[in-house]
Amino acid sequence: MEKLYVNGNIHTLDAAAPLVSALAVVDGRIAVIGTEEQARAVLSPAAKPVNLGGRTVTPAFSDTHMHLLSYVGSKREVDLSAVRSVEELIAACRAALAAGQLANGWLTGRAWNQNGWAVPRIPDKHDLDQISQEVPIALSRACYHVVCVNSRACDLLGLGADCDGILREDECSCLSAIETEPTAEELTAMIEEGCADLLKHGIACAHTDDFGDGGSYAPAYNAYRGLAEAGKLPVRIVQQCRFLTPEHMERFLADGHFYGETHGHYRIGEHKLLLDGSLGARTAYMRKPYADDPSTRGIPLFTEESLYALVRVSHAAGFPIAAHAIGDAALDMLLGAVERLQKENPRKDPRHGVIHCQISDMAQLERIARLGMQAYVQPIFVKADQHVTEARVGAELAKTCYAWKTLRALGVPTSGGSDCPVEPFDLLPNLACAVTRIDPSIPGAKPWHPEQCLSVEEALRIFTEGGAYASFEENERGTLSVGKAADFAVLSRDIFTIDPDEIGSTEVEMTVVDGEAAWEK
Repeated sequence: MEKLYVNGNIHTLDAAAPLVSALAVVDGRIAVIGTEEQARAVLSPAAKPVNLGGRTVTPAFSDTHMHLLSYVGSKREVDLSAVRSVEELIAACRAALAAGQLANGWLTGRAWNQNGWAVPRIPDKHDLDQISQEVPIALSRACYHVVCVNSRACDLLGLGADCDGILREDECSCLSAIETEPTAEELTAMIEEGCADLLKHGIACAHTDDFGDGGSYAPAYNAYRGLAEAGKLPVRIVQQCRFLTPEHMERFLADGHFYGETHGHYRIGEHKLLLDGSLGARTAYMRKPYADDPSTRGIPLFTEESLYALVRVSHAAGFPIAAHAIGDAALDMLLGAVERLQKENPRKDPRHGVIHCQISDMAQLERIARLGMQAYVQPIFVKADQHVTEARVGAELAKTCYAWKTLRALGVPTSGGSDCPVEPFDLLPNLACAVTRIDPSIPGAKPWHPEQCLSVEEALRIFTEGGAYASFEENERGTLSVGKAADFAVLSRDIFTIDPDEIGSTEVEMTVVDGEAAWEK
């Protein structure tokens, strides 16, 4: 298969030829980057050119932290992201109930965030009882670390009359009782739907956490592998393997699975862990009590010993660890575990990493660098979190939080993600937040800690080159270089020359995977 792409404004991120106008593709790999004449020279005369019309081209995007199956499922729930008060939440849910928007007899909703409300309180069962006392209701906060339920749901879940209807972290696990496992056909359809949406946003690779909490990985694994082996998985999927106990991990290994196991576009990736909750819900695990609520330090989901007992299994098996750690105490726990692993069982270039890396001091950032770890960051989070961070953790600590520029200066490999469905996986607004550090909904907003702003190229690299590095594939993709996979996105504007405030509204017009247009507007 030969392809010739010409008349483009192609930002390769390859230092040898950073800006070219044409590229040639042979069997899904880039054969030449340069001029049209140079590209034609390696192709047969029959190769027909694709005219890019002067549009901007970048390497295709990677999202290194998301939940693809949860995203597809969330599309069926009541979207509460736009509500601005408990009253608006109640009204939106009443409307959905009247429209019959139920699943298994439940009304489920998502994405409310009390931090943006005039009265920033978490809804309880008495609020939700105003929607219905007959239909059970469960509404997930934007972070998915808090779920509020009504009295009927409390009764069905056996929570007791003293439950206020606010479930945090592990308390939410009781909701698994209302979930129905999708069939193999339904899982396949969900993956296809999710991948089609990813391609519309220029995403050719997604690191996704789809195994769930119970250790039953086979349904998702089989669905992805089946599509990949049939040549019907259009997006490269790196499966983040979330196992909560050593026994679950050991069973997975005993079944013959290993890090880097690859079937077409499906690849077994890092061992995913959740060490704490979220900042917005005050469940992120902190060294000190929250400045705006001294009654809590958040919720740790492991002890130091239970964490070590789990990760020593995956470390010994060659898996990188990718651990959600938002609070500084959770980060301490992770750093201590990684340091202990490397001391007792040294591995060359293990690439263990911290997901989010939000609340941190300078000593912790330097320790991440010394340990050779990587960071999976979500720049889009700063849009909302800048309004609460200083109140939560204090002004002094906030100076070294969400410290993307510092991470890069320390040499910490950094990749970007969305945590979808927590945030949409439209990565251009996400990239824009890395560059501007503003809340675009506020006219005339100033950057929050502008010393941590990234350049456009730095921001683009975390969503391309950084994503490839995160799965040991930096020699395979991430830049438009000779010999690498021909994965790229065609954009409506040149993000390198427009006003940074316009980056977020730039559109993807074509996504190319293995040299072929996988989606076109």
